[in-house]
Amino acid sequence: MHGMRGSGVDDRVCPTEAVKYPDFTQIHSVYVTLITFYVLVITLAICGNTLVIYTIWRNKSMHTVTNYYIVNLALSDLLVSLFVMPLVLMEYTLPCHWMIFSNDALCAILYYTLPIFVFASILTLVAISLER
Repeated sequence: MHGMRGSGVDDRVCPTEAVKYPDFTQIHSVYVTLITFYVLVITLAICGNTLVIYTIWRNKSMHTVTNYYIVNLALSDLLVSLFVMPLVLMEYTLPCHWMIFSNDALCAILYYTLPIFVFASILTLVAISLER
């Protein structure tokens, strides 16, 4: 049977306190698709945002207020792609019986940094639009 391991436990069903739910991310095609797209997005985000920061930093003529906002936006997006997205990918793809986020510190770090980096991006976009 698909999803069964040697222990006889179905990896697609994770027990909670009283309810079992299917974990569709453990289906092989969904698993491969998630990993492929996340790795692609993370790689492009790191490369693109690093290039934006480097370009503005190296060219003195680009040191304007609007470009500093763009650097701030690129930096917050870079932090999302470096720290938050790999943790979210682990949350979605690792088997739930591994209980990777059972550690309160790791869970707290993820759900504390995620909104900070995302809101930094959003508020930077608001600042750019108000500055115009």
